[in-house]
Amino acid sequence: MISDRNKRHHPAIIAALLMLTLFFMYDFAVARQPDSIENQVFPAKKGHDLGVYDQYARFIAGIPVQGALAELQSRPTWVEYSKFIDQSWKNLDKRLLVPERRWAEKELGDAASTEGTVFYPFSGPDFVGVNTFFPDARTYVLLALEPLGQVPKFGSMNDGQFKSFFQSMKSSLHDLLNINYFISAHMDADIEKTEVKGVLPVLLFMMARSDAKVLDVRYWTMGLDGRVREFPAFGTTVREFPALAATEMDVNNINGIRIEFESADSLDNKPQTLYYIRLNVYDQHFDRNRFFLSFLRGLAPFTTFMKSASYVMFAPKVSAARQFVLDNSRYIVQEDSGIPLKYFEPSLWNLHFHGRYVKPISTFNQNHQEALASIYRSNKKIKPLPFGFGYYFKAGESNLMFGEKRSMDRGKDEAPFINSDDKHFLYNNAIFERDRLGS
Repeated sequence: MISDRNKRHHPAIIAALLMLTLFFMYDFAVARQPDSIENQVFPAKKGHDLGVYDQYARFIAGIPVQGALAELQSRPTWVEYSKFIDQSWKNLDKRLLVPERRWAEKELGDAASTEGTVFYPFSGPDFVGVNTFFPDARTYVLLALEPLGQVPKFGSMNDGQFKSFFQSMKSSLHDLLNINYFISAHMDADIEKTEVKGVLPVLLFMMARSDAKVLDVRYWTMGLDGRVREFPAFGTTVREFPALAATEMDVNNINGIRIEFESADSLDNKPQTLYYIRLNVYDQHFDRNRFFLSFLRGLAPFTTFMKSASYVMFAPKVSAARQFVLDNSRYIVQEDSGIPLKYFEPSLWNLHFHGRYVKPISTFNQNHQEALASIYRSNKKIKPLPFGFGYYFKAGESNLMFGEKRSMDRGKDEAPFINSDDKHFLYNNAIFERDRLGS
């Protein structure tokens, strides 16, 4: 029972408790305000409303946005950066992307309009390169060595950090905007020792500049036991996902990023998915996680795209990855730094050659292919390329090979390409879970 004394003080106690509650709520809100938008977990956005991930992608790309980031657009650093990127991207689009897009539509046929998966080893964060050739793919799998990185927390940056981030972005994008490929040594230096700290900001930049809407961003990891875990890009800490702070490769986990997005010209409004996977393709690393390879096979048969691949596929120690690509690809689009000509079995592949073959650049001159040079010398019907591609980035100097497998019977594990990506993702999880459990 409540005593008379307590009854007299009861209204005052309630009022005091209410004031304390409001105080703590206000204090909590104020404490979160500088970076509150970055500490929440946001669901994917559909339709034409810009979600928070899309706002960040556009802001990183120098494109004006509304909402929480709008007030930062008046800073001189961002204004100058936006003008620079606008002009640089217009030049890149006119000089390279438009010619590539038109050429692919004309010369690659069904491969260019594939709604399946495009596999891009040695990609770095080059989304725009692969998307230009294959804009309709439901799934892109990019394989590279660069760290994952994080969505930048602009709300908690001071002026120096803010300026440093956008200077670092300009530096990271220099090679792409001028020679259309990432030089690994430059990329490593730019993203590991600056405010960028990984590929994620560059991927978001490219999606925004490609007029894609970013719907959701997740960190993706698979252990040696085949179990997959995902973490939202906002709100995940290094303690929860140590790969965020890792510069060295994790031999016990396959770590990556999964981005769901929607192309601006998508007619059916079906989302597309990009995986950026951090993986070493040398034999001792590539086939270490058999469940990850099972996951990739669930996406096959795919189109493999390679450019500026450092001639890694020439090495004896990448035989597993090289054979994996040959076995699981329906189409291969590459220049001479990809898989050497001698590995393409004539009874299995129709090969179409374009452009001009010259000796590899001096860094890789030991990888000259006389058999390829002979084809280019003897075949007078080979058409020139209207754009630079790979290490020879000037029009008239580069080569490109389009390989089409004569037949491919995938058997009972045929992936449901026509289905939405969500169903495709669930299908692949079911496949490698089945293999992991041995059922």
